[in-house]
Amino acid sequence: MYLDRDYRPRRRRGRWRFWPLILLAVIAIILYEQRPSWLVQPTIEPTPIPTRSGASYQAEAAAKLAEHDYDGALASYRQMSRLEPNNPASYVAMAHLYLFLQQVPEAYEAAQQAVDADPNSADALTILARVEDWRSDYEAALNHALDALEIDPENADALAVLGEIYTDVGNWDVAQDYIDQALTLEPRNVMALRNQAYLYERQGEYKEAVAAYDKAIEVAPDRYDLYIERGRQYRIGLLDYDKANESYRQAVDVYESAITLDALGFGLYNVGDHLQAIRVLRQAVEDDPNYGPAQVHLGMALYARRNYEDAAPALEKGIALLGDKARIEHLYTLGLAYIYKDPPECDKAEIWLRKALEIDPESGPALEGLALCDQ
Repeated sequence: MYLDRDYRPRRRRGRWRFWPLILLAVIAIILYEQRPSWLVQPTIEPTPIPTRSGASYQAEAAAKLAEHDYDGALASYRQMSRLEPNNPASYVAMAHLYLFLQQVPEAYEAAQQAVDADPNSADALTILARVEDWRSDYEAALNHALDALEIDPENADALAVLGEIYTDVGNWDVAQDYIDQALTLEPRNVMALRNQAYLYERQGEYKEAVAAYDKAIEVAPDRYDLYIERGRQYRIGLLDYDKANESYRQAVDVYESAITLDALGFGLYNVGDHLQAIRVLRQAVEDDPNYGPAQVHLGMALYARRNYEDAAPALEKGIALLGDKARIEHLYTLGLAYIYKDPPECDKAEIWLRKALEIDPESGPALEGLALCDQ
């Protein structure tokens, strides 16, 4: 038989024709069963909110202070104190800020909390001493300031506060010595610079006081209280009312509030610009109806404009807010306002005129007012 040696039998391909599809199916089954993480739709879980630290609230308070948001800064310090109740720093900061805002009872409470948190904190003892000085509790103030200095002999704030205490009790040589020590340690310590100006003021050296306040303002231009205190030197000591009002306007530019507006309004009242004073003082009491000085000064300006109807309630509210700090001129002016109202109210007038006579039995305006009521 003839054999064709080039012949090759044709392979049967029917059995393996679909092997690629089978392989893909097997792979798909395996993948479905195993389901690696890159095939599974991830479950989205909420990211936990990190717990804030005391330092973050402290930084937040500093930012708010830079914006003159004092209420916001106090709120941040309170949050810090809740997180770190044994850290006196937040209480110390609150006490300083309350004192800056002339809220002495609140400052005293915060200072006490600072000392309770750490009785060995020189900063806590220092702010407590300063608040006590503002409360006229000089013996306690002196003891706490000396305790602070014993803990930290180079604490410039403690030295400055000792200077303030000795200024208030009239021992000016010792006051100057402590202030000098504070400024030697920290030449730009604002409290020491302010207390140097205050010492000059108490000694009647008003030009030197103005220069010292200028130095303090150079270091801390955002401290509105320094402009007000400098204005007081011009008004009371140097009788330069124009420069006083210029300083008060600068205080308003730094921070418009009842405190700064009252200073400017009362300054305008003192130069006889009663109409403009009323406008500024009305703005002050709108900002804070419970700020006593603004209420009494508004009443005085209204009285000067012979608006007795509005002067009487403003004076009465202001006197109630001031309490023992109300001055005799507030009392007899209120009494006279009730007399000059239409119709007169001598029954109310006599109450305030007699209160004025308790302070000064020879007060001319009070005696004249009572004579008018007798007529």
